[in-house]
Amino acid sequence: MNPTITLRRSLLYVPGDRPEMLAPAGPRGQAKAAQRGADGLILNLEDAVAPARKELARQTVARALATADFGVAEVIVRVNPLATDTGYLDLLSIMPNAPAAVLLPKVTTVEEVRFAAWTVERLEGLHGLPAGRTKIMCMIESAAGILAAPEIAACHPRVAALLFGAADFSAETGCTRTPDGRALLYATSRLVLAARSAGIDVIDAPHMKLDDAKGLARGAQMARELGFDGKSAIHPAQIAAINAAFSPSQEQIAWARRVIETLTGQPGADLGAAVLDGQLIEAPHLTRARRILALAEATAADSW
Repeated sequence: MNPTITLRRSLLYVPGDRPEMLAPAGPRGQAKAAQRGADGLILNLEDAVAPARKELARQTVARALATADFGVAEVIVRVNPLATDTGYLDLLSIMPNAPAAVLLPKVTTVEEVRFAAWTVERLEGLHGLPAGRTKIMCMIESAAGILAAPEIAACHPRVAALLFGAADFSAETGCTRTPDGRALLYATSRLVLAARSAGIDVIDAPHMKLDDAKGLARGAQMARELGFDGKSAIHPAQIAAINAAFSPSQEQIAWARRVIETLTGQPGADLGAAVLDGQLIEAPHLTRARRILALAEATAADSW
């Protein structure tokens, strides 16, 4: 049986103070941002919103959660740090209409996550919402966050994903980002290992150059090869390339089917090992094949 996959190939940041992006548009009446093809939308109340516009953003996002049609897109709200009044007000405002997930910024300790989970749980109860409905995602964007990532990923059942914040991490550490990603390799590898160990998703940082299609494609492919589940986006024009990079190719799908057929489709299967195209295949190959087919099925369902 193939595992269940929640598609998070592309997560598009949407500034919370942009009502026009969250208003219904087009023949389907969906929010404009939901028509861009991203698997998820991050309605942003944090860094992308100027202090003078925080209240406008909070009201806009709360209204959109209550009234807008986001289609199949996963709706995530990035709040301000919960240690601040701004962040706590964000959470109080959005929870009556239960987003799919709350994205915590600049996470460095498990205590921050546990406090957020405790607060979300009580707000669910206050508003009569199903327990556990709203997940928590954690932005890891500092040296302390990277070092604590394994503990953060595993600290609470609500934690669904880690997201890398490369810009803040690079600014803090002083590393120089290069096209081959070598300066961030330890940080990104540690995030992938932390997420995999906890059984959650991990999302790469956005590509900040809007007129660099080749760089975007290269970065998305490197992230896929490293083990990331997806990549965040700062502009709708980036979504197609990201989705393509994190979707299985026809060659991969064909390989996965042949692996499953070889190891489980024979009389008296399951086989512990077999030879396919001159290569030994075993249980790890079967696990990978099933994940590829689950991702292909989820991608096909999302396209309808």
